[in-house]
Amino acid sequence: MTLFALFFYLSTTFEEVSALFDGGVTPEFFPRLLLWVIGVLALLLPFEHAWRVARSGGSGDSGLEEDRKGMVKPIAYITMVVALVIVGLAEHLGTYLTLIVACCVLPALWGERRWLLMAAFGLGFPTAVMLLFTQVFKIYFQPGIFGLSFH
Repeated sequence: MTLFALFFYLSTTFEEVSALFDGGVTPEFFPRLLLWVIGVLALLLPFEHAWRVARSGGSGDSGLEEDRKGMVKPIAYITMVVALVIVGLAEHLGTYLTLIVACCVLPALWGERRWLLMAAFGLGFPTAVMLLFTQVFKIYFQPGIFGLSFH
């Protein structure tokens, strides 16, 4: 919650956007919206166990406790490294291609082998996200070296 408060404070220091460039969702509103969602979810975490017990009829054993006792599997660290590499490439690839790479590479890394489904997801989800942000919210992203943009 301390990080939530710090990041929310930082979002209050953003410069105001001129009315000429205000396309609906201002630069300070979007991060605050994300921070509110993260903050609410963080506040709900302590109640997870109680809800799980109530849902399972009192036993509370959903197998989750066993999973939490084990060490973190190597795939978690590999995923972190691959995600950092993908984010590092974002400046050159641009937002759209970065999303496509992430949506194709990460499921393959995790063992997904339904290639047609992965291709549909890898192209469809990033396209839907980009259309939502550029056409509805009027938020434009870095086009990258290939100049792919949804303006």
